[in-house]
Amino acid sequence: MGILDHRRTWHYEVIATPAQCIGAFTRAFENGGAFMRKAKWRVKADSDRATATYVGRAGIAAAYGVMSRISDQESETAVGSVVSLKIEGSSGGKTRASMALTMSGRSGLGVPLGMTSDARFIRPYMQAVAVEIRKLDPAARIETA
Repeated sequence: MGILDHRRTWHYEVIATPAQCIGAFTRAFENGGAFMRKAKWRVKADSDRATATYVGRAGIAAAYGVMSRISDQESETAVGSVVSLKIEGSSGGKTRASMALTMSGRSGLGVPLGMTSDARFIRPYMQAVAVEIRKLDPAARIETA
């Protein structure tokens, strides 16, 4: 797991049903995040895809953003960023899925120009999906490209 995980497409091959994979994604975005990097997400799911839309920072991180104009602007630019999981296929008890940041705010405010705003708040949730997938299948194949 690395600093550019939010810019990669994650590919999963897991012994689980599509519904279980969607559930893993949903749990990660509803319960994930690091202590200082909590975020709020609006999660929507159906049978073959799920999306998590970033609605802002949460907890201590939100309070800090109010104290810092640049941090607050960076957070506002990131609102509306979307992480999507798509089920690509399922057979023989295995499901193939991919996840990517499909829409993101970018700003020169608080981050170098062209960088993804609030990536440090988005990335832990994408990484949490891999953790949830491994709970379904410890031998799951997880690749990033």
